Amino acid sequence: MRATWKDLTFLPSDEALSSLYDAWSWFLPKPFRPVMASALGDVFFQGDGDSVYWLNTGTAEITQVAASRAEFLELLNTDLANEWFMPGLIEQLMSAGKTLKPDYCYTFVTLPVFKEGKYELANLNPVPAKEHFGVTGLIHREIKDLKLGDKVQIKVV
Repeated sequence: MRATWKDLTFLPSDEALSSLYDAWSWFLPKPFRPVMASALGDVFFQGDGDSVYWLNTGTAEITQVAASRAEFLELLNTDLANEWFMPGLIEQLMSAGKTLKPDYCYTFVTLPVFKEGKYELANLNPVPAKEHFGVTGLIHREIKDLKLGDKVQIKVV
């Protein structure tokens, strides 16, 4: 099963974007203008200027990926798109029956910011985008001051 751009990206609903803004407000620049979301729950956005940035919700990193929206769209036809959207992994997820409903994305059982968190089939499941944005933003806010190697125990209530 070959992944298409429709499989690799999605348009978050207003409710999902609201969850993103609420959960990640401690980290995101203002203004924050979403450009595209990946099936892995990452968001490409513009801030004050023309540059496009990548919010990796698995690792809580923001990286400038293009000087403009036009350049970003051109880069989607390069090998960088494989890094950003991981089509091979998305194809594995789809083949395993882990398909996305509208306004869903994949989220991690264990975030990649942790040593045990891997970009692999067993560590990803489809969830509503609002839940993914809310949970990842909350966890990253809670652990942002930890040092490399610190132990973390997460309790779900």
